[in-house]
Amino acid sequence: MRVPAGRPGRVAVSPAAVTVGESWRTRGKQKCWTTALNCATLRMELRIRQRDPSMKPAPRVLVIDDEEAAKYGIVRALSGQGYEVEGAATGNEAWERMSAFRPDVIVSDINMPGMDGVTLVRRVNEQSEPPLVVLITAYGSEGVAAEALRAGAYDYIPKPFDLQDLRRVVRNALEKRRLLRELKQSQADLLQGKKMASLAGLVAGIAHEMNSPLGALKSSVELIARAAAKLEAEVPAAGSWEADPRARALAVLPPAAERCRQACERISGIIQNLRAFVQLDRADFQRVRIEPLIDSAAELMRHRTEGRIRVVREYAELPEADCYPRELNQVFLNLLENAVEAIEATGRQGQITIQTRYADGCARIEIADNGCGIPAGDLDRIFDPGFTSKGMKVGTGLGLAVCFQVIQMHRGHIGVSSTPGEGSTFSVVIPIRREG
Repeated sequence: MRVPAGRPGRVAVSPAAVTVGESWRTRGKQKCWTTALNCATLRMELRIRQRDPSMKPAPRVLVIDDEEAAKYGIVRALSGQGYEVEGAATGNEAWERMSAFRPDVIVSDINMPGMDGVTLVRRVNEQSEPPLVVLITAYGSEGVAAEALRAGAYDYIPKPFDLQDLRRVVRNALEKRRLLRELKQSQADLLQGKKMASLAGLVAGIAHEMNSPLGALKSSVELIARAAAKLEAEVPAAGSWEADPRARALAVLPPAAERCRQACERISGIIQNLRAFVQLDRADFQRVRIEPLIDSAAELMRHRTEGRIRVVREYAELPEADCYPRELNQVFLNLLENAVEAIEATGRQGQITIQTRYADGCARIEIADNGCGIPAGDLDRIFDPGFTSKGMKVGTGLGLAVCFQVIQMHRGHIGVSSTPGEGSTFSVVIPIRREG
């Protein structure tokens, strides 16, 4: 066993090449060696993850074959490539495992009891983000393999084959899946950019149109307040409603004028937030304060939090940060929306706590909620494009993936801790100053 230089997350082994279809008579002798290898690989992976908790999970491969010896050989060969590999004996068994294991690639024998490879391919491709399927065919099954390709299989390998060929096909399938995810992410970013540009234009127009009637309303309120003050000076303090009707007006006008003044201030605050949102549409790199970006996002979510969810802000004094304000504001908006939806899923009153602090040259922002939480098995993939989790509604499954990409663009880090039924905390760390 060896760890190649420059690739700390991959464990490689180099046993002699084995051709699938051999008798595998040595299998019993290899069991002890394989068990030791698996234990050593697990220990090494745990040590690596302790050094780098943010390490991306290994690609996942599901192997399906009703011949135990063949399945064993393929699983062993692919496990040595740094993949997380599981095996299944039938298509039906594999189908039951898929929702929990979430494979990136499936390697399956084409002839299986219960569900053959072609049927498996068709069922897999009905999913929203299906894994790629590589089929293994026996001699004389070329017609069935062609049918499988038409049904959507990625590739097929005829028996007998060398394990190096299998590794190459699986590696190419994983690369294609990665490129497809990046394409989907790019398309989502482009669509999001167009939406944000259109929204910014609409918001700018609304803010401008609201200014004129708001100015007239403020002037009218000030006029009423001055008239009430003048009237108060003319009416005797002991005047009664019956003796002097002006006394009744004095009982009503000042508090009504004060309520109108407070409403005008509220509208002014909304307009300022809208203007700040429009300014965030500037795509250039800027030096800005982070708290107004958070406040702008919180204000946009106010219609969903007011009266139902308490939003607590615990801000430390942060220096101005070098960032892309529009993109960073989108991160905070996505995280707050997820927090709101997690609380709504519980059906009870909730609280979102936003904390900021400065440490080691970085701004640290935490957004915590007491919502439904995230299942432990989903935490390692929650930032993957297309991923959705029950109770964590993220639209197309791209919201958190966008957050991850934006924070990476800022050379920062985003992470999450969660307890199902108790809530989640998303942590964002970005450098205050960008060097180079």
